Amino acid sequence: MIWVMIATFFVFVALGMPVAFAMGSSALLYILVEGVPLEIVSQRFLSNTQSFAFLAVPFFILMGNLMVEGQIAQRIINVVHAGVRQLPGGLGCVSVVTSMGMAGVSGSSVADASSVGSVLIPEMKRKGYSSSFAAAINASSSVVGIIIPPSSTMIIIAWLADLSVADMFLAGIIPGILIGLAYLALTIVTSLRRGYPRGDRPRLKEFVVDVRRAFWALLLPIVLIYVIVTGVATPTEAAAIAAVYAFIVSFLVYRTLSVRGLVRAIKGAAYGTTVIMLIVCTSTIFSYVLISERVPQLISDGLLGMGLPDWGIKVALVLVLLVAGAVMDLVPNLFIFIPIFFPIATELGMDPVHFGIVMLCTLALGLFTPPIGTTLFISCHLAKIRMEQVTRDLVPYFAVGAAVVFLLMFVPALTTWIPGLIDG
Repeated sequence: MIWVMIATFFVFVALGMPVAFAMGSSALLYILVEGVPLEIVSQRFLSNTQSFAFLAVPFFILMGNLMVEGQIAQRIINVVHAGVRQLPGGLGCVSVVTSMGMAGVSGSSVADASSVGSVLIPEMKRKGYSSSFAAAINASSSVVGIIIPPSSTMIIIAWLADLSVADMFLAGIIPGILIGLAYLALTIVTSLRRGYPRGDRPRLKEFVVDVRRAFWALLLPIVLIYVIVTGVATPTEAAAIAAVYAFIVSFLVYRTLSVRGLVRAIKGAAYGTTVIMLIVCTSTIFSYVLISERVPQLISDGLLGMGLPDWGIKVALVLVLLVAGAVMDLVPNLFIFIPIFFPIATELGMDPVHFGIVMLCTLALGLFTPPIGTTLFISCHLAKIRMEQVTRDLVPYFAVGAAVVFLLMFVPALTTWIPGLIDG
């Protein structure tokens, strides 16, 4: 029945059923056939929602929504534009670096793709960039939104794998910056080859003025990481502080957040939290069935028993996650693969925080890959083109992102150096 459940899940997904309902329905089929007491199901369904750590998720989502509604992206874009517009493909470079800056403010790839893309994609098209290239840059670079801290996705990984949220935040800094810089280099090379325009040389006075105007927004990620790492506040408390900070900066300091925008931000946070928690609830039942049937142990024993060298197993883990990220949403993938892959990583002697970041970065690439890439959908909508028209320009960004993931897998110091430095 376990294989019937798994097959049913993929059939439901292929038929277009939302992943949360597909996981819950297939798990319920197994439970009814096998006669598992429904009391266990209801208890498992609700148990994870009682976690204090998960309370940080709605606050981080609200923080990002407040920053988006408060038009903070435009201030960060102005700073980046003043600093990198003179590079080849100036606006493309601005898009990449702005996504890196917004990652520390919004904590959401979807919010970054929407807020940055709505400003820069139309401007890039007016400056002669192809619609597909503009959409590809926005879709791919926005994935750093969940890698550079803060990130609600990191909180989910930390909770599932029993890791420190502070260590996860610190471990994500270098990988997020590395992916951003790799995409920046690719954008420059492509722009040189296609002859996309540079901007004029920036003036120091202009840059200083823009930094001053965006100062309070740029200060947020620094304050947030500081209070978590130093123990001044728990991640949940820090998320609440960040949401209040975002409101004060947007509504009282910059005065760019309207009452309607505040209402939209709250509604968006409620909706986003509901979606995530529904996936968490149904994924918990699905994972419970897998674990009770010892599926993770069987897969682990089978993979480790194939006689592959350690590097071969690591490559296999990354390849499976790349495929999974392309066909299913990120959060359900975490609930399915963390119980399966973390024991394998531990058996290989990998640091859990290191593997958690590798898993996050690998699955993040799925956000801009067909057929279900969320940031890809947003970028195509903003660029007013079909998804298949962007595929050719996306391939180099996916290849570069995958290369960085393999680098992270085989060079653990890129993720463990900063946490070790702080802990030491």
